[in-house]
Amino acid sequence: MTLSALKHKALALVGLAACITFSSCSEDKDDTPSYDVPATYNFANVNYSGQETRIAMLDELGNYIKTGNNGVVLNAQKMKNMYANANAPFASASLNEATSKQLKNKTIETAQATFENMFDKVAAASQSAGAPATNGTAGILTSADGTRTYLVDANGLEYGQVISKGLMGGVFYFQAVEGYLTTEKIGPAVDNTTITPGEGTTMEHHWDEAFGYFGAPKDFPTNLNNLKYWANYSNQVNAALGSNKVIMDAFLKGRAAISAKDMAGKDAAAATIRTEWERLIAASAIHELNEAKESVADQAKKSHYLSEAIGFVMGLQFKTDRKLSAAKYNEFLAKIGTNLYNTTGTDIAAAIDILSSAYNMDAIKGQL
Repeated sequence: MTLSALKHKALALVGLAACITFSSCSEDKDDTPSYDVPATYNFANVNYSGQETRIAMLDELGNYIKTGNNGVVLNAQKMKNMYANANAPFASASLNEATSKQLKNKTIETAQATFENMFDKVAAASQSAGAPATNGTAGILTSADGTRTYLVDANGLEYGQVISKGLMGGVFYFQAVEGYLTTEKIGPAVDNTTITPGEGTTMEHHWDEAFGYFGAPKDFPTNLNNLKYWANYSNQVNAALGSNKVIMDAFLKGRAAISAKDMAGKDAAAATIRTEWERLIAASAIHELNEAKESVADQAKKSHYLSEAIGFVMGLQFKTDRKLSAAKYNEFLAKIGTNLYNTTGTDIAAAIDILSSAYNMDAIKGQL
């Protein structure tokens, strides 16, 4: 072999060694798995029936409380039983039979006593038995056009709305963003290999349970029928916020990523949902505050919308890395005040500004 040939062979061997050592040759491939993200949530082995059951439980609880708007005297123990699924409290036999499911033990622990206290307060307000409410006296507020009635306490607060929106935050949102979309439930230590028929891997199942709490159909947002709770409010503020597609796309991407073992894609999708769901709550609160500001002359509507906003903002406190600090939360409550008869349009505008500033929504707050 000539000297020239030896040199050529040596250079070839060096090149091969470099290719093996640094894995940077033309034949290298990206480690990110290639997979398709479906247009709907029709994955194999999906089950979030527990979340659907709790949504149905809140439906019954909320509907029972609303009977107080028509003068029905409410039973505090019945509400507590519905909250804890004790003593067969539901009209639906299937809910009573779901003995392992309840709202109470899925509520953030620090707020459980608060909700039970509100059951006592709304029951006490209902003792008015349909009598008109006035500033200082609990009872029924009727809208100026005579079409709506709301049970309020002596300060004009509609506990039914605070309870409903508060539990949307304290159970559905809290369980999703502080439970199922965290390292504890979808992190590297969670099994993503063993498939349980009908549920998928443990990681897939946890992701599905987070989606179940959003309350959307599998073909959302193309299908806008039968939206429950958060999906419903997402659609209400979607024109300004764009939440429908952003949140649903992230749920689809994350579930597909888990099945394809793309953990970076899963983490990015989870981060998007956690951020956008929090923004959805803030936008929903601003939406109700705008309604209240337009209804200042109609105490019934003003109390109703303010009570909804209070319940929504309560839920914002249930996320560890929240944008709304405790100080700003208290500032918001101070602007609304403890007596809703005294809350002015200026007060409401200031409360809107607190939220829009915290969530960078100044450009869209008037559209919500």
